[in-house]
Amino acid sequence: MKKAEAYSTIHPGEVLDLTLKERGIAQKEFASTIGMPASVLNAIINKKRSVTPDIAVLLEAALGKEATFWLALQAQRDIEEAKKKEAFIKKQRDIETWNEIKDYCNVKYLEKFFKDGLGLTIQEKIESVFKLFGVNDIQGLRSRFLNDVDPAFFRKSDSFTYNPANIFTWKYMAFSASDQYTDQLRPFAKDSLESLINRLLIIFYDNHNTLQRLSETLADYGIKLILLENENGTHVDGFSFWRGDNPTITLTQRGKKLDILAFTLFHEICHVYKHLDRSNEEKTCISMDGDKNSPEEREADTFANDHLIPNRDWQLFKAAYASMSPYAMGPKIRAFAEQRKIHPSIVLGRYQHDFKVFDNGRGIERSIN
Repeated sequence: MKKAEAYSTIHPGEVLDLTLKERGIAQKEFASTIGMPASVLNAIINKKRSVTPDIAVLLEAALGKEATFWLALQAQRDIEEAKKKEAFIKKQRDIETWNEIKDYCNVKYLEKFFKDGLGLTIQEKIESVFKLFGVNDIQGLRSRFLNDVDPAFFRKSDSFTYNPANIFTWKYMAFSASDQYTDQLRPFAKDSLESLINRLLIIFYDNHNTLQRLSETLADYGIKLILLENENGTHVDGFSFWRGDNPTITLTQRGKKLDILAFTLFHEICHVYKHLDRSNEEKTCISMDGDKNSPEEREADTFANDHLIPNRDWQLFKAAYASMSPYAMGPKIRAFAEQRKIHPSIVLGRYQHDFKVFDNGRGIERSIN
């Protein structure tokens, strides 16, 4: 038996062939000696037939190697072959599972999202996906996808058609990033909105080390700020939700422009303070490019506009310069912004939106510093 273990998964026919050659015995001669057709012996030597107990007894009688030796070799070989079949079947199932996963999520997003990718093997990739979505198997992922994808979640704008798998994936990337958030957070307080708005307006007006200051300030008010790429095919502006003891705001920095960042952040802040409830973590607010179909989205837009630029001031500004050429508006925008301590790009963005002109930004810097 110990000798058999040394051969591991070697077929007993290989050992038989080596033994006959070492002893100078021809196959036909040996077949005749043990009363076996030469074709049967040749099939054993070529690993096309197994060694049975009867054959093992004959080999023991002819060669002096115990019958248990030959049977042990054959048994080990059979076990390894069975394992190979099992592994092959599992690999087939993994491939089928991986292909089905692609129906529910965008694995290209996830490969970029994770620092080291999803893994080297299909099995590792599958496990990474299941872990991200908090499921144990493909049935769990399918159920989570179908429960999450409904008309209320995927509202469509006039400009884009959204791919449910893309948005579903991006949403859980945001959840994962929130779970990995490590900065210190103070408790969230519903009555802190006015104070927070005032601090954020100062940060946007200064536009210096803006993203870090925004993150630190929001943390002071118990809100996580997550920045994710606006992956191709998502068209997401922002996403807000409760995760654990604190709300999270996720932004995509679409266009890398300060005015868009400011508007989107204030939009999501409205959701956090007015539409989300800690007692219902299933409730989320995702803001899609061009989507104004829900009352909550319209309320958040109005909130952002009015808190970035007071509505009365803005209406007076519009009335005063309604007939002025857009090409002459640069100095007027700067003067209005400076007087009210608003960054001029925010005024420019509002002017462009309301007057539907997009070529009057000469000289007004919109980048995030």
